Amino acid sequence: MRASGPPPRPTRRTPTLRSPMTRLKGAPEALARAYDLALLDLDGVVYLLHEPIPEAAATLAALPGLDCDPVFVTNNASRSPETVAESLRGMDIPAEADQVLTSAQVVASGILDRIGTGGTVLVTGSDALRAAVEDAGLRIVDDPKAAAAVAFGYTPQTTWRSLADTTIAVRNRAYWAVANLDATLPTPDGPLPGMGALVGAVQTALGQGPDFVAGKPEQPIYRLAMARKPGGRAIMVGDRPDSDIAGANRAGIDSLLVFTGVVTPRLALRLKPEERPTYLGWNLAALTEPHPEPDWNDEVDRIGCGGWTAVLEGGEILLSGSGDELDGWRALCELSWAAADMAGYDSARSPVAVGEAAEKLLAG
Repeated sequence: MRASGPPPRPTRRTPTLRSPMTRLKGAPEALARAYDLALLDLDGVVYLLHEPIPEAAATLAALPGLDCDPVFVTNNASRSPETVAESLRGMDIPAEADQVLTSAQVVASGILDRIGTGGTVLVTGSDALRAAVEDAGLRIVDDPKAAAAVAFGYTPQTTWRSLADTTIAVRNRAYWAVANLDATLPTPDGPLPGMGALVGAVQTALGQGPDFVAGKPEQPIYRLAMARKPGGRAIMVGDRPDSDIAGANRAGIDSLLVFTGVVTPRLALRLKPEERPTYLGWNLAALTEPHPEPDWNDEVDRIGCGGWTAVLEGGEILLSGSGDELDGWRALCELSWAAADMAGYDSARSPVAVGEAAEKLLAG
């Protein structure tokens, strides 16, 4: 920490930075008012390990009044929309089955687009995946050599035989659609092999990857979610920069990164360009709040946000000021990202606090 007082006044010089293309945006009123659809990740955003996250229920209840419709998007293909909605209601979170989009539904839609109504499908996965395939007007078969496509999703009951049948079907030119490529899944015993591990086993035998991947960060799940309101403006709300946010950036839609899951504000300083969100929020309630836009001063490599100022000086980022701590992190993220992209700044370095308020923020 540096001594308290005003931040060092940088000498006038040729600035090392310019206002970057990747920028946090501002919203003068409740953020959700700017969007017609809010695509919501579940674990880490709405709930955490089956416990509702504070403010989630109240926020979701408020969205209709802000003219913004929620769509719960999940890479999990093992639960039906009805089961997901029932589980959310059990946490006092308002949800209906038609507000849920699972990767199983996206797999079925992708296969239907490829082989048409009545096409034959080998299902390797849960009852929910089988139901999604049947609901799409496709015909399930057990003979891998008779399948025009394979719907492949995670289930703990996956056997060597089912992996072998998938391999045989794809080797016989079946269209291979998978729910997601998540390498692991969270459990009380820590991360365990997920869908990506099962896909890897088949891929090793085949020497080729799947033809279609439904879940985040791939595009099909975003496209199908946005089709719920054609032409509407959508925002993705997630806690995983490499999945939720990266996928939103690829889809060309805005995103809100919340700090209720896997990422802390300090980790957000290090995000790669493709993982950077449009907005930052402590939790889902950020949808009902205004968002100040960081203010650039290109002449001195300085960014202000709320009562905070971040400045690049002598290869260090200095933070000073007071007020809403999220505004401080907004200023730090914007400057850290720009400095990493344009000045070779090591974003793993800790910013330097100038004053007690900044020291408290960085220690949190």
